[in-house]
Amino acid sequence: MHLIPIQTEHHDSVFDCYQALRSPSTPRSPAGITEALLPEISNSFWLLVTSNAVIDAQDTQALRMILARALPRGVSVALDVTWQPQRWSLPERSAPTAEVLRRFRPLSQAAQLIRCTRGEAEAFFGSDDPVRVHETLAQRPAVLISGPAGGLDWCIGGRRGRLDPSMLQDHAVFLARLLDNLCTQPQLLGSAGPGIDAVADPDGLAEQLLIAAGCAS
Repeated sequence: MHLIPIQTEHHDSVFDCYQALRSPSTPRSPAGITEALLPEISNSFWLLVTSNAVIDAQDTQALRMILARALPRGVSVALDVTWQPQRWSLPERSAPTAEVLRRFRPLSQAAQLIRCTRGEAEAFFGSDDPVRVHETLAQRPAVLISGPAGGLDWCIGGRRGRLDPSMLQDHAVFLARLLDNLCTQPQLLGSAGPGIDAVADPDGLAEQLLIAAGCAS
């Protein structure tokens, strides 16, 4: 069943979920976390999440509750995988376990935009081809996969492209600028929610990749 998006006023911010969950002022129960964070999330354009956001079981439950309430309000989810096995008490370079993948799945199913490395794409999505990752998720997110040399392969609206390493030197700056730019151009993305095609304007969004890359070169 598709979620019906509720029309809301223009939002112009990025809410970093992982940083909020780490704050000592954030309650620790799932219901408390949800009620504490949801008002600000609902007034944000992007909810930025990583695999680290679901390390704690209570955080995982809270995030599911937040997604269920925030997506129908028009909040878009940006997933920056950022796999760090040591944070999960796993050896360095470990692949995600079945439990990690289970907790991670709701994030990937909700995301409108996904950024990851080639290794993360293989480990979490079974392929480092952005088109295949795009096609395996029902909401058809924009997928950005960075290579070891610094380049970026992308799929937006079923179309693919590549940014050469010379065009993209700082991936953190690139993602931050891209998300900020899209806050002011919400028409480039479709409605948030599982089962709804996320990308409304593939050409316009691809242009924003080039703009953001220019800021990160």
